[in-house]
Amino acid sequence: MKVKIITAQKKMFEDEASEVILPGEDGEFSVLDDHQACLYSLRSGQIKILFRGTVKQNEKAFTIRVGLAKIANNQLTIMAETF
Repeated sequence: MKVKIITAQKKMFEDEASEVILPGEDGEFSVLDDHQACLYSLRSGQIKILFRGTVKQNEKAFTIRVGLAKIANNQLTIMAETF
């Protein structure tokens, strides 16, 4: 899925990912390919983006204060306030 993280100031990240773990208001949850379209409120915490490599899975992380995650058409857009 295509993942984009943006703040009011700039685009922080944009790439393809196999899984994204988000800090939802009700706890952590994962977003995978073909996730149902929805809008989630995010709390302070860490966004973990996982990439599948040929040998092992790689990970990238971002810390946010609050934000929103919009999932639609195999695209995840995260609008966040970062630390």
